[in-house]
Amino acid sequence: MKKSSLAVAAAVLVQAALAGWAVRPQLWAFAAGAQIRLAATPVDPIDPFRGAYVELDYPGLPDEAAGSGTYHVPLVREGALWRGGTPTRTRPSAPYLTCASHGGTLDCGLRTFFTSQDRARALEQSLASGGLTAVIRVTDHGEAVITGLEPPP
Repeated sequence: MKKSSLAVAAAVLVQAALAGWAVRPQLWAFAAGAQIRLAATPVDPIDPFRGAYVELDYPGLPDEAAGSGTYHVPLVREGALWRGGTPTRTRPSAPYLTCASHGGTLDCGLRTFFTSQDRARALEQSLASGGLTAVIRVTDHGEAVITGLEPPP
């Protein structure tokens, strides 16, 4: 094999490894996380420049924290759904969400759910008639990913 072919193969492998490392938390949550359900409400259902997606807000999760940095939001089950407790800097017992605070606003990485254009319109109609439930998977380290949206219980 030529040196140039080896260099190209090595570059491709390094890029694939970096891409895998970048999405590792979401992949791990999807594969090994515990499934929970959160009440969700719409913010901005469709953006023509980004494709079909549903942007969500969670009335059961806190929106703010006391400062910037990493926070952990403990999750408490209330019937079929879960709610978030007070954000803390120390890791609570599982389950919890690990969130970033930028100037006091919490971001747990669960705001946007991408879907097909037709599915986004159907979700928008469901949201207008009473909200949705976000089905998420959460690891023991608070990493989370949305796996689906469904009608409320």
